[in-house]
Amino acid sequence: MEKYLFRPDNCFFGDCMPFYNQKDHLFYLYFQKDTRNPVPFGDPFGWELATTKDFVNYQSYGEVLKKGTEEAEDQFIYAGSVFENQKGQIRAFYTGFNRNFISQDRSSQVLMKAASENGIDWQKKGLAQELAPQPGYDPDNWRDPNIVWDENAEQYLLIIGTRLKSDVKEKTGRLVYYTSKDCQNWTFKGDFWAPGMYTMIEMPQLFKEHDWWYLVYSEYDLEKTTHYAMSKNIMGPWTIPVQDTFNGRAYYAARTATNGKERFLFGWVPSKEAGKDENNYLWGGTFLPLKVEQDENGELKTEIPVAIKRAVKKQVKFKKNKIESDFKRTEVAYSGPLLGKNFLLQNKLAVKKGTRGFSVVFFENQHTGEGYEFNIDFNTKTLSVRRTPNLRWYQMMNIGLSRQVEIKPEQEYEFSLLVDDTVAVFEIAGVTLSCRVQKNIDCGLAMSVTDGCIKIK
Repeated sequence: MEKYLFRPDNCFFGDCMPFYNQKDHLFYLYFQKDTRNPVPFGDPFGWELATTKDFVNYQSYGEVLKKGTEEAEDQFIYAGSVFENQKGQIRAFYTGFNRNFISQDRSSQVLMKAASENGIDWQKKGLAQELAPQPGYDPDNWRDPNIVWDENAEQYLLIIGTRLKSDVKEKTGRLVYYTSKDCQNWTFKGDFWAPGMYTMIEMPQLFKEHDWWYLVYSEYDLEKTTHYAMSKNIMGPWTIPVQDTFNGRAYYAARTATNGKERFLFGWVPSKEAGKDENNYLWGGTFLPLKVEQDENGELKTEIPVAIKRAVKKQVKFKKNKIESDFKRTEVAYSGPLLGKNFLLQNKLAVKKGTRGFSVVFFENQHTGEGYEFNIDFNTKTLSVRRTPNLRWYQMMNIGLSRQVEIKPEQEYEFSLLVDDTVAVFEIAGVTLSCRVQKNIDCGLAMSVTDGCIKIK
């Protein structure tokens, strides 16, 4: 069976540290591989490496930054930052974690260093003593360093996700920062961003695009997804846009990288407990890259990379049609060849003013109508995904699987639905939403309109 989204053999894709290597013009994906033995974080892991230029073809190198022993600070190698310093050298700061240290009253999370000549062969350089957990902060939540060169100040700026040493349910999650002129001698500066919104902030990243600085981060106690804030200054203040997420609940720990022309997000679609729709999501899953675009207001939009769309062998579309359905819901089935578990649907549509809703139904049982649907409610301006019919309640855990979307009447929009086995990704008007679909045994595809009119182009 053809697969279009990357997942390592016999394991799950965890947090990714993307790096674009100017020497060979490839994206380097350093990521955590979870074996589910028996659950997430069962077996210790280091950093795996896969390289790609198009998100279609990958070369895997296995574990290149190797995990430590049971007694080492880096029994697990958590997230970090791979970068090229001002001397053109490839370096990394990463989080070492040892679960045994928690009961020994030792800092279970510490920052460590590594160096490489080619991005493939790595030499560990030990503890970054100057980046040790600071007094007042939680030494068991001191992780995910990200480093950037501040041209105006002519110095490196390194941010870390942490929280205050307080009750785990207190919303003290924050970012702290260090500065350095040489990437070796660091000065602790204190809080970088403390919004008072989360218990912990993970996977932070700073990057600049044109006139805007962006702060990307993930959190696991509110919406459990990746967010961003924006500012005209690297030090803030940070403005949270109206829609500050890139995707929904089923997309996590994303960071970005650019090849100088295009910028992409490197996140993952989580797996499900016991592989069931109605269960909660698990850490780790399938890699999903998303292209990032900046609109005229500086806000960020996403879409499925064009190379992935072009690679899909089974490309389908609905014929030109006008679906009118006053005061009711009307569904039109796809009449082409039977679909499998991997396909791409692409069409254009225009919506008549006053239309209530539109859906794309997939993996549908053609006799009972049971399946999944991405639905747009034009009144609430909401894109969501659900199992339909949702009987017995509930058939799918879809809390957090909705996003805001603005579709203007009579304007033409292109939409895409990428289905890759148990992962489904829908995009329209710069808005992307992904999910897991475990009951993918049926093959029907349809579109429906509720109380209004849609023109399919």
